[in-house]
Amino acid sequence: MYFTRANSLSRRRFLQATGGTAGAVALAGCTGGEDTPTPTEEPTEGGGSTEEPTETSTPAPQKGGTLELINSTITTFDPIKATDTASGRIIQQVFDALMNYPNGETAVVKQLAESYETSDDFTTYTFNLKQGATFHNGKEVTADDIIYSWERLAGSDNSNRVYFILDSLGIKHETDSDGNYVPGSLAVRAPDKYTLEFDLQQAFASTLSMLAYTSFAAIPKGIVGEGANDNPEEHKQFATQNPIGAGAFQFDFWNQGEDAQVVRYDDYHGDVAFLDAVHWAVIEDPNAAYQYVQNKNADAFGIPTSKYNPSLATINRTDDLGREIGTYGPMQNGETVAYARVPEVSTFYFGFNTNNVPKPVRQAVAYATNQKEFADQVFKSRVAPGYHLTPPLIYPGGGNAYRKHAEENYPYGYNTVDLQSAKQVMEDAGYGENNRFQLTFTHYVSDTWNQMAQILRDRLSAAYIDMQIESAEFSTLLQRGRSGNLQAYTLGWIADWPAPDNFLQLIYPPRTDTSQPGPLTYTNWDDRNTAAKRKAKNAYERVTSNRQPTEEAQQIRNEAYVAMEEANWEDVILVNTFHGINEPMHYNDVHIPLHGAMGPSRMMHNHTWKEQ
Repeated sequence: MYFTRANSLSRRRFLQATGGTAGAVALAGCTGGEDTPTPTEEPTEGGGSTEEPTETSTPAPQKGGTLELINSTITTFDPIKATDTASGRIIQQVFDALMNYPNGETAVVKQLAESYETSDDFTTYTFNLKQGATFHNGKEVTADDIIYSWERLAGSDNSNRVYFILDSLGIKHETDSDGNYVPGSLAVRAPDKYTLEFDLQQAFASTLSMLAYTSFAAIPKGIVGEGANDNPEEHKQFATQNPIGAGAFQFDFWNQGEDAQVVRYDDYHGDVAFLDAVHWAVIEDPNAAYQYVQNKNADAFGIPTSKYNPSLATINRTDDLGREIGTYGPMQNGETVAYARVPEVSTFYFGFNTNNVPKPVRQAVAYATNQKEFADQVFKSRVAPGYHLTPPLIYPGGGNAYRKHAEENYPYGYNTVDLQSAKQVMEDAGYGENNRFQLTFTHYVSDTWNQMAQILRDRLSAAYIDMQIESAEFSTLLQRGRSGNLQAYTLGWIADWPAPDNFLQLIYPPRTDTSQPGPLTYTNWDDRNTAAKRKAKNAYERVTSNRQPTEEAQQIRNEAYVAMEEANWEDVILVNTFHGINEPMHYNDVHIPLHGAMGPSRMMHNHTWKEQ
């Protein structure tokens, strides 16, 4: 059964939604993989329930056994290099940071930190570390180890998460004349062995959440070189053969393209794991993975949409985090398994390059889109309809405020298709049967995206739009987008940190400019001289000017968040389509804490156990 435990690349987190079970391959920031809306350029995850297992609901935890799981292609075990959730699932077991998302929930708790305090202006943080916490090589974790780890995050050539520490968190540092980080300039200090201090450029309300990322995890000082200068051979050894962290499990082996395993670390500073080991089989093909599950070779899993039968899902209760908990089955092998539906802090959308897709065409696409229809019919109700970039769980005021604002204000029809308005807006712009618009819609290789595209194509034909559908590999889609070589496309985003600004930065106009390095969306909204563009830009700058963790600053940010959502509706830069839902399942002799909205890739397994 599921139970919950109390209190316990780049800037991009694009998502490739490929069809149903949340749990496929992903990159931090993007999602990809066959059959689930998950992150991928990471490629494909407050508070906790107070419910504990009782003697009447579950037997006492037992030690021993190996948890058998399925994974996608693993790339590295270096926490600053990994940008895919396949690697992240393993890194989460091996490495600890100052803070942690307990079971992938959105409210963080202390991990290597014993306590912390901030300055009055929230720009200086002081952390006291746990004493006696050790790395897997027996060395004690100290503040110098964390400084070394963060210096690599900021300055190593192997770091794909530089943005996390220098921009998102914004630790003070120096740059050279080209704007590059100056090694050794991070404002991070170790007054003594167990005390860590750092200074931010400005207050940031999500500081503790950022520090829960394994990118900020501690590794032993000097293990791959001096400062940020990684020794290539030492780094290769660390990243592929001998990753050493301070987590609940230590690395055992990795057979590239086949499987990987970690084993219990008995001297762990926290709750020592019940399991002897966690083993992942690498299986990319969803049909092969499904058969692997039916043969009971995996203990916990997801089911691809092509094999998913909604009538087999039974919900017995909903907990205080909105997670629906029940059973699924009987499956093909006759087994009925534990099942849950967990809302995810993610969003998916159609994007438009405004340089070559006029506003009336973008509006027509919005009128032709029925978010609920896509969620129910294409994804078999395995995702939630989306009308905002900000997911309901972190929308100002919560899910009810999200729904109320969309129902009352969404200008293109809430849960409806309005082809008459689509046709009218095109006619008003001078389009007609003798002047049709040619639109190329590019989606990531996926049956579900293709189904949505076909529905849109058929509808838009009546609104004088001839839509050509093409698919592209995820990396190709990103490359073309960055070069401005897309008209309309599909992508998504999973939270780097669980706050609206992490999502709304996608429509901050300067970050949409494909002529500049690292655009977050490929819309070129900054080129448009519109009131909505100016409204979005001003609103986001109010957010960045009010980052303090205070109620007053939060209220200013909340008002600005809603203003940005409405500005996007006005100019139709992105058409929001859905938010992800994870559907974890496991056999009944396995007891796994139910993960939260940040997703299963941010979940440790030291509280998971198997009946022996």
